[in-house]
Amino acid sequence: MKYFTYLAISIMVIAVISLFYLKKPDGQTWLSASLISNESQQVKEKVISLSSNALDQAVQGVKQAGDQIVNRISDEPAAANATSNGKIFKWQDETGQWHFSDTPNPHAKSIEVTLDPKDVTIIAAEDTSILNRIPKTLNTSSEQVIPSVFNPDSIKKLFQDTENVKQKLEKRNKEINNLSAL
Repeated sequence: MKYFTYLAISIMVIAVISLFYLKKPDGQTWLSASLISNESQQVKEKVISLSSNALDQAVQGVKQAGDQIVNRISDEPAAANATSNGKIFKWQDETGQWHFSDTPNPHAKSIEVTLDPKDVTIIAAEDTSILNRIPKTLNTSSEQVIPSVFNPDSIKKLFQDTENVKQKLEKRNKEINNLSAL
């Protein structure tokens, strides 16, 4: 296989080199350095023109998107109210979760944070109440142990289950052998 590959590569190299010496009916060679240079220059010019056109279009698209975002932010009254004074208050609840608001928390010590309105991104709050619910399909009984390589009890149970399966298979094989002997 190795020699076949060498042979195939050698034949291809000889074929390409022969194009520099073989002549067309008009007396010109099939390939020449000037022809390759001209073709590569044309390809280079086409690539540059295509890439510069694509780059110009991308820049224009980004500019338009940026202008639209700025217009939307400046048109929204909620954004203007939240960032008009540039003050945001943050506080930490008993679980260590940080909360941010445009008004201080009356039940906890709030820290005032001054923000630049240009750097503020306002997004709608997500409904996280689904995270607090326990799925009905989850069985939280103490009997069910989720196997883990970090839990030695689950590894022991896994080996016991494997041994039980092995014993059942051996028992079934004996029954099959007894039936086939009859």
